[in-house]
Amino acid sequence: MSALRQALAVPTLSPTEWQFLRTIADDTQDAPWRVMSEPQWRSASALFWSLEVYARTHPVAWHPGAMLRLTYRPHGARRRKQVAPDVFAAVVPLEGRDSLAIDREGMPPFVLEVVSSSSVKRDLEEKTEIYRLLGAQEYALVRLDLAVPRLEGYRREETRAWTPWAPDGEGRLWSGVLGLGLVLRGREVRAVTHEGEVLRTPHEEAQARAQEAQARARADEEVARLRAALDQLTHRAGERGVPDQS
Repeated sequence: MSALRQALAVPTLSPTEWQFLRTIADDTQDAPWRVMSEPQWRSASALFWSLEVYARTHPVAWHPGAMLRLTYRPHGARRRKQVAPDVFAAVVPLEGRDSLAIDREGMPPFVLEVVSSSSVKRDLEEKTEIYRLLGAQEYALVRLDLAVPRLEGYRREETRAWTPWAPDGEGRLWSGVLGLGLVLRGREVRAVTHEGEVLRTPHEEAQARAQEAQARARADEEVARLRAALDQLTHRAGERGVPDQS
């Protein structure tokens, strides 16, 4: 069984922890922290689409998602609760869904939030506890609320303790779930391979293919030009009676 399926249900919690999950506010469309600024949207969408491209072309054990409702029913609650990460990686396919019942299909092991000035309390305090209690393995934070953006987060150690997740000396967070690193390019969070290759979005893939096609066309044109010039020189040499040296 995949290592990502370590927790297929909400972990065993204390009455106090269940009470927290029952009473904490949900992520809803009209919640003030759900209104994304343009930098937030760019950062989250660029990461999601690049992960989508990567997952379709590489043998990974996860499925990328974004802003999808993760629902669960806390012990003793009458209705289901919900939380919606900006970006996440799930252990089940997500296409065509409008929600994911994590108490039946598993908590996504990797979640990420892009923090703005309007979502500081929600992302840094409330969601840190929500994701801990629901069993996430890694919680990455993109701090766009700071004058100098940075990456930080929380992750589970082998002891299962929820501890700070610190970036390396170059400011990157290395994800064991994704098998990739997270890096900031300006105010956008992007994923990188261990070889340093930045994962491309579909738009960047299309641009790269177009540039490669243009480069091949220019190379073909240059080869054709050189062949035509050589043929012309050979023809002129023949007209002057100079032996063909080719």
